[in-house]
Amino acid sequence: MKITFLALCLFLFAYKATSSVIVDTDNEPVSGGAYYLVPVSNELSGGLGLATVGNEAEPKAVVFEPDNSPGLLVRFESPLRTPFISSSFFLNIRFVSSSSDLGVWDVSQEFPIGWTVRVSETKILFGPFRVESAQGGYKIVYYPDQGETGGDIGLVHRDGKYRLAVKDGEPFIFQIKKATSSTGIKSIV
Repeated sequence: MKITFLALCLFLFAYKATSSVIVDTDNEPVSGGAYYLVPVSNELSGGLGLATVGNEAEPKAVVFEPDNSPGLLVRFESPLRTPFISSSFFLNIRFVSSSSDLGVWDVSQEFPIGWTVRVSETKILFGPFRVESAQGGYKIVYYPDQGETGGDIGLVHRDGKYRLAVKDGEPFIFQIKKATSSTGIKSIV
């Protein structure tokens, strides 16, 4: 009886996870490789990058740079040993080009913008982000306590920069493009 119940639980988890698999622009499941987050909107072009804000010695603010096409590569990290990423997984997101643990995304309060996305050395087992379907692409949602309620990550224009910040109801919608040799960088899997 216990084996049957365990098998049923595993089946339901596998079904839920595969029913919401995140796919890249080639319709391939997103895994632990390196990816560009490309805007869905034809009005936007560019990519993600890092910028200094205030008196910072090194860039820590995650920004969208209109002239930075295709931007820095990101990696979605989950402690679950699956060959794909699902919208039900809590993830850490990091910049691939970072030579240290400083590339892990985090959210912190910053006056007057609110909750902004920055890189830090903080990495927890189950990260605070999910990638979810939205209007012909995907959005990143921040779940502060991995609870049921999250806030959309959108763009806030401030001091000449487009900062990524919690902007519920106004998400930054993107497609996920795998880094390949044709984009100049080999995939890291």
